[in-house]
Amino acid sequence: MNAAALVHRPAIAAGVVLLSLVLHLCAAFFSEGRAHPDSDYQILEFAHSKIETGVSRTLPWEFFEQIRPAVQPAIAYAVHLYATGPDPFTTALGLRLASAALGFLSIWLLCGQALRWLTHGGSKAALVLFTGLFWPLPFLNARFASETWAGAFLCLGIVLVLAACREKHRFALWFALTAGLVLGFAFYLRFPVALALVGLGLWLIVIERPGIKIFATMALGFLLALGINLVLDYWFYGKWTFTPVNYFLVNLVDAKAAEFGVDPWWYYLEKLLLLMVPPFSLVLIPAMIGAVILKPRNILVWTVVCFVVGHSFIDHKETRFLMPVIYPLLVLSVVGLEALFDKLVLPRNIFGSSRVARLGVYLFVGLNGLALAVFSFVPANQETVVHKWMYQASVESPLEIVASGENPYEDGSGTIGFFRSPKVSFRKAGSAGELEAYLQSAKESVFVFVPLAYPPAELLALCPDFVLESSALPQWLRQVDRWQWLSRIRIWSIYRCSPNRA
Repeated sequence: MNAAALVHRPAIAAGVVLLSLVLHLCAAFFSEGRAHPDSDYQILEFAHSKIETGVSRTLPWEFFEQIRPAVQPAIAYAVHLYATGPDPFTTALGLRLASAALGFLSIWLLCGQALRWLTHGGSKAALVLFTGLFWPLPFLNARFASETWAGAFLCLGIVLVLAACREKHRFALWFALTAGLVLGFAFYLRFPVALALVGLGLWLIVIERPGIKIFATMALGFLLALGINLVLDYWFYGKWTFTPVNYFLVNLVDAKAAEFGVDPWWYYLEKLLLLMVPPFSLVLIPAMIGAVILKPRNILVWTVVCFVVGHSFIDHKETRFLMPVIYPLLVLSVVGLEALFDKLVLPRNIFGSSRVARLGVYLFVGLNGLALAVFSFVPANQETVVHKWMYQASVESPLEIVASGENPYEDGSGTIGFFRSPKVSFRKAGSAGELEAYLQSAKESVFVFVPLAYPPAELLALCPDFVLESSALPQWLRQVDRWQWLSRIRIWSIYRCSPNRA
């Protein structure tokens, strides 16, 4: 069956949408944990500081500089106290489900709008398939991260702006008001989204020209969002503060962000090529050029280009900074590729008629499917697996962990309090001698944390009958790894040891 049949068979398209929903739910349930430490330390830990008073001293420097908005910590706080608590992992699941639902809704609403920009059945089918089955989308959308939520609100805002400009009756102003409100929250969720909003504003002024009423109503909605977030920041920090200005002054004027690394201007181009699965991603460059040159009136051209170009001139760069526009960029690529095919009068079946092209498509489908399966069903980070076991093991009675060399609740990014039960305590053993002394004095079995997939030699010598209790290395992978090739990789594990008293 030709892929273009999707546009003529609603049942098939509905099946793709349903599969996309299932993958989003699977990512929310199975892909536990964070994609980046900021999701924990600057959202969940911020919320924890309000849930448990007196823990602000353990928060990162961003708290004391007051550069992070309170909107997401406030959401986590409310969900934990009034919906899912006291189990923090249930709270995290609820937040991932909310994130997945928001992301799913935003991409499919924008997809519905983007289908109007395409004229060929093959292009429409490609957009539907990418929206539903492109490997990073379920994983990213399930993350309760500022980049994810800002991207979802940006997509929803774009859809609402287009609706406001398209409507000719009284609902236009309601769409405009809601668009301004949503885009205001997109900005507050992730301040660099302002670059995308600049592009969107220029599109309205230069291309669309919707009229002063639409402009004023959008501005009113945007100011309303700023006011709500100003109140939230007051609630969180205990005083009036304007976090966007703080963010700008600290990170850009004082160049605090540059202390974490400086990269060349082409950094994001390189990362996009890797993210979109090479060698198929090589099509991305001509597709984007085609969109900019041949579709200059498209709202996504102005929004995405301003965002990416603006970020390219900021010294400190990270791949995750592109996440707010990853789906609009995908849509724009399909639009640009169709425009190039039309301009160059290329045959529509080029990917099916050329053997090399077919192999490229098969390779992309295979790699995309593998990545989709891995990222939708595997925990996002190893810490979550061990943290969850320790929390659950301490429900009935207090749990003491001997931390061999390091504390699993502390790393270079900060201290985890949100996922830690007050019943869990630690005894740090900095050397094999300290560990041996503690084991010899223990009256019963001892739980030992080590940052390794397999027990080190000193632990084997001290614990002849050790038992693996929890590990970030899945059991099926442990069975495959018969020669312990992963022995040198940092993979958190907890072992129960019975001391050798012979």
